[in-house]
This record gives sequence, C-alpha cells and structure tokens, in this order.
Amino acid sequence: MSEQQTEADLARTHVDVHDWGPTEADEEDVLKSLYGPPGADGVYRGEGESK
Repeated sequence: MSEQQTEADLARTHVDVHDWGPTEADEEDVLKSLYGPPGADGVYRGEGESK
C-alpha cells in the first residue's frame, strides 16, 4: 500500500468517527431570520419584495 493510500484511509476513518451531524445552521431557520416567513408559494422574499 502506498503512502497516499494510507493517508486517504486514515482520513476516511477519521471522518467516519467524527461525522455525526450537520455543522451548518438549519437553512430554513436562517432564511426565516433574514427574510421572515415564506410566501404562499414557499419563497422567502423579504419585506417589500414581490413576485
């Protein structure tokens, strides 16, 4: 096994051990905080914006 393969295997093992959930904020919560609730069509437009 080459050194590159060994490093890739170690990286993959490390991710599997520590990858237990999302690291980013929930997208829907972020959109609501920026633009308010979505319109009837589900689009977040913000104040004063229309279709």
